[in-house]
Amino acid sequence: MISAQLPNPQLQPLLYAKVTKYMLHDPCWANNPQAKYMVNGKYSKHFPKEYRERTDWAENSYPLYAGLDNGLVFEHNWAIFTNQYVVPHCPQLLLLFDCHINVEISARLRTVKYLSKYIYKGPDRTTMEISGRMQDEIKAHLDSCFIGPTEACWKIFEFNMHGESPAVQRLPIHLPNEHYVNFHAHQTVNEVLTRQNVEKTQLTAWFDYNSIHNDGLDFIYW
Repeated sequence: MISAQLPNPQLQPLLYAKVTKYMLHDPCWANNPQAKYMVNGKYSKHFPKEYRERTDWAENSYPLYAGLDNGLVFEHNWAIFTNQYVVPHCPQLLLLFDCHINVEISARLRTVKYLSKYIYKGPDRTTMEISGRMQDEIKAHLDSCFIGPTEACWKIFEFNMHGESPAVQRLPIHLPNEHYVNFHAHQTVNEVLTRQNVEKTQLTAWFDYNSIHNDGLDFIYW
């Protein structure tokens, strides 16, 4: 579903053309400090990537996608691109929409927060820091109080800021007859145990409802 490699130009010529047109990151090196994406003499986007035999998980970061050292290259002007410069993408979406679409595996909370900030940055904030270091004032301003025209119009018209489809609700998991029971301090143990539906929980009630109202649909129990 997600690839970060150059396709074989002989087996997938159309996909190869799309990847080399839209999904290659510009090479920038330390000997060109004015190049795009260079910050303090370092490449801020972590390209070129290391060659990898398989996709691995990184701590508090995006996955480290597989990128083989298989000899496939693409030459454009003065630059030579390998799998180290391929931006993660979905081949099906790339062929369908014919444009740059960066696709990432979203399985970390930090990733979800990163994606959500484009939808909703929250209210205006201010940042204060006492330091002798040089600061990127433009970046601090954008992080603190910038709201784009799209988000501004969205708030003016009071549209929903987010949605879930399908809606997912977490149910408490427990072993048989070992669920939590709430009661008042003045109640006796007998009063609690004889209370109506004390044996039912959200989880068991959901199972009961599904068994009666599933209408032939299949449910996946996690």
